[in-house]
This record gives sequence, structure tokens and C-alpha cells, in this order.
Amino acid sequence: MKENTIPSDFIWRRLHSLSGIWLVVFIIFHLLTNSQAALPFGGDGNGFIKSVNSIHDLPFLPIIEIAILAFPILIHMIWGIKYLRSAEYNSFGNTGHTPYLPEYPRNRAYTWQRITSWLLILGVVGHIVHMRFIEYPIPTMQGQQHSYMVRVSLDDGIYSLADRLGVKLYTEKEGQTIKPGEAIAVADSFGTAELLMVRDTFKMPLMLALYTLFVLTACFHGFNGLWTSMITWGITLTARSQRLMRYVTMTLMGIVTFLGLSAIWLTYWVNLKS
Repeated sequence: MKENTIPSDFIWRRLHSLSGIWLVVFIIFHLLTNSQAALPFGGDGNGFIKSVNSIHDLPFLPIIEIAILAFPILIHMIWGIKYLRSAEYNSFGNTGHTPYLPEYPRNRAYTWQRITSWLLILGVVGHIVHMRFIEYPIPTMQGQQHSYMVRVSLDDGIYSLADRLGVKLYTEKEGQTIKPGEAIAVADSFGTAELLMVRDTFKMPLMLALYTLFVLTACFHGFNGLWTSMITWGITLTARSQRLMRYVTMTLMGIVTFLGLSAIWLTYWVNLKS
């Protein structure tokens, strides 16, 4: 007699859903941390610095990053691409040969979930390359003191901010090629260097636009996906429970989007400009 086995497609769908739920949790904490660089009651981003330092000081951090971030992202992305290749949009592009039902909100949400998937693939890859590799603070030693270097563009406010944070600015440094209008900032902590890197990123109009789109896309995709995952796991099966969960996820989406946009628009232009 043949034993019953769980279909592999079922397992991968559940892993895709679980990884998505975990990434929503990460988005919440990530944007909450970033907002501490921006909101005026955060002072000079001290909350951001402390939070980032506490994460950076975790033992075996590269292993943790791979296990709880890189691996879930890859699972969700690879299996999500499989869904995208077979997705049939039914709320736009009426061809007369496929179902076309744009009047239903959930159909429109389904379509936008797939559109934001493509945007997120580009956004996540670009974000990791930019923040984790290109602009990532470089560790160095000054005597017996561990320090971190990051390249910043000069502006009127950077000097007073550097004084308050105890950061040294070098426009000329041995072994470093520094362009006119730029400086190498040397900070005593990784969190401080990261704060200066974030501040410098959000000075640029292009980065403001790209990261605004990235945050809006991630928040919609994440929290709309959270709503559907509750159905996938059999938690919200009735119309009443699904309606209640929609209110919960929309509220969370609004709060987290506000935190993310605050980090983008207020870090330089309000909280740390001078």
C-alpha cells in the first residue's frame, strides 16, 4: 500500500509563506530602527546609533545574516519568481481571452502584489549592493582604537554634526583618493559611520525617489502578503476574520510606511541637516 506523502509543491508554498511572514517582521524592525535617524525627538540619531551598534556587536553576525536574512530572502524570491511566471492578471489588460474582473478590490490587490514583486526583486538587490557593499563603512585602526570610515559629500551642516558626534573629517588622507567636495569621515563606532552614510544617501534627490518607491513597494507587498498568509495557514477563514485582519494589516502598513518615509525624507532634510 502506497504511503501518503506531502506534495513538494505544498511544502515549498508553505516555506514561501513563512519566509514572507518573517520578512514582514524584519521590515517592521528595520524601518523602526531607521526612523530613529530621522524623527526630531531622536536627537542626533543616538537611538539609531545604539540600535545599529547592538546589532553589529552580535557574535557570529555574518552567519546570523545568512541564516535569518539571506536564506529567507532567497527562498521567497526564487519561489516568488515561479509564481510570477505563471501569474494571470485579471484586473487590467483585457484581451477578451482571459477573465477580466477589475471591479473587485482583491483582484486589484492580486495584480499589484505581482507588480510589486518585480519591483522588489530590483529594489532588494540594489539596496543590498548599495548599502552592504558599495557604501558599507570600512573598519580601520587608529593606534589601538577601532574606527570606521565612510565617504561623505561636504555640506554646511556636516561639520557641526561631526563635532557633536565626535567624528573626524579628512579631505586629504594618505592612500585614499578623495574627490573635491567629498571627505572621509572616521567614526569611533559602526553605528555612527552608518548614520553618516544614511544621511549622505538621503541628500540626493535620485535616492529619495528610488527609496520612496522601494519603501512603498515593500510595505504594500509585505502587509498585503501578510493578509493572504493568514488565509493560507487557516487562521482567517471567515469573512468577519478576514475583514478584521484587513484592518489590522492596513493599520500596520500605514504606521510602518510612515516610519520608512520618515527615515528617507527627514534624516537629512530635518533632523541632521545642521
